[in-house]
Amino acid sequence: MTANLLQEREDVRAQDAPQALDWSRAQVSSLAEDVARFLDYKPGDALEPIVGKLGGTIEFAESDANEMNYGSIVAEGSSFTISLPLDSSPMRDRFTLAHELGHLVLHYLYPRNTLRREVPRMRANRFGSDQAEWEANWFAAAFLMPGEAFRSTYEELDGDIPAIANKFKVSHSAASVRAKSLKLPV
Repeated sequence: MTANLLQEREDVRAQDAPQALDWSRAQVSSLAEDVARFLDYKPGDALEPIVGKLGGTIEFAESDANEMNYGSIVAEGSSFTISLPLDSSPMRDRFTLAHELGHLVLHYLYPRNTLRREVPRMRANRFGSDQAEWEANWFAAAFLMPGEAFRSTYEELDGDIPAIANKFKVSHSAASVRAKSLKLPV
């Protein structure tokens, strides 16, 4: 490929990249919990029906030789596709699906429908640690493990992180990070 064509591809990727809302964790968490309620999601429910309900599809893909595949989303018009890696666990896939739904809601639907911004296409690769990635992570955690439900389960299970993770169908790491974010002892 020529240098110009490579630069053109990079420019398109940058143009399609999610734009952070620059919201706090609390703002993102509140919206995530509202979206979960709106979609009638209950902790531990399958996410695949929600993806379908929202007009999306899920595909599994091998990692590109030049880039690790941690998951990605491409949204355009009223449809979107979430790509998941072939070599991850079901618990990891759940968090990745919720993370990509976070990008969809925060960085595609909200700007288009509420802020009335023109966002013709959005492509997010789950890699890096910029503000948009943090926002998607916060969304995923709050969507999968809503604050009140998490606190209640934490008390009920005496802070047993593996048992809490099992109840919410997330990894131990995700449950531990959520407990810390809610200022619960780990």
